[in-house]
Amino acid sequence: MKYLQTEGLVTGSRSYSEADKLLTLFTLEKGKVPAIAKGACKTKSKLAASVQLFTRADFQLYMGKTLATVTQGEIKTSFYSLRYDLTNYAYGQYFCELVNRLLEEKEPFPEVYQLLLTVFEVLKNTELDMELLARSFELKLLSILGYRPYLDECLVCSRESDFYRFSYQEGGILCAECSLGSPGSQKINLGTLSIIKKLLSTKYSRLNILKVSPSQKKEILLINKKLLNYNVNLGSCKSLVFLEELGALPKVT
Repeated sequence: MKYLQTEGLVTGSRSYSEADKLLTLFTLEKGKVPAIAKGACKTKSKLAASVQLFTRADFQLYMGKTLATVTQGEIKTSFYSLRYDLTNYAYGQYFCELVNRLLEEKEPFPEVYQLLLTVFEVLKNTELDMELLARSFELKLLSILGYRPYLDECLVCSRESDFYRFSYQEGGILCAECSLGSPGSQKINLGTLSIIKKLLSTKYSRLNILKVSPSQKKEILLINKKLLNYNVNLGSCKSLVFLEELGALPKVT
């Protein structure tokens, strides 16, 4: 199939030459697709608006061997307003970077597509706690990809306890006794554990009902970082480093 008509989100966009743009499109039909938009850097280009970062559009693509070529683009939703707030823009970049790095090319993932589209829609709400939004997105993305942590009870003996350690190797919580044979596990506060469960289940628009202390936010950030590094070998994210430099989240190691 040489031509593909599909809805997609622009999750990466940069100038390739004076006239062209290189894109990463996250499409409903084909998942992540690297593409080129010829002439999109020109002010009079019909493609210029539809290939901006954070844009949702109906695209017509010519599917080449390595790159698709955008031949048409009709905007469905523009999230261009995210550019007016530096912190929101940086978080938007972070969500795109996560999706771009965690997904293989040309593998459809409609659940992730909807997750990303929804987070774009709520990102414009400046009253939301962006740290909690990001932690919720990370956890929900890991869950969809098959790395949902087990948080209900000790995953070895199935007993409930008032003390748990979180094991990245085992993928969940362990009681004090069972954690003895799990090197690298770390103690997790029961209040933090409860919040993580809520971040997995609560709609983005209702995150502000959660009462989370700065120390709990930092603990969840560290847990999520380790989950991402252990399960998908994420490593350093440029957009996350930028958020740290902005002071939008604490630095953890």
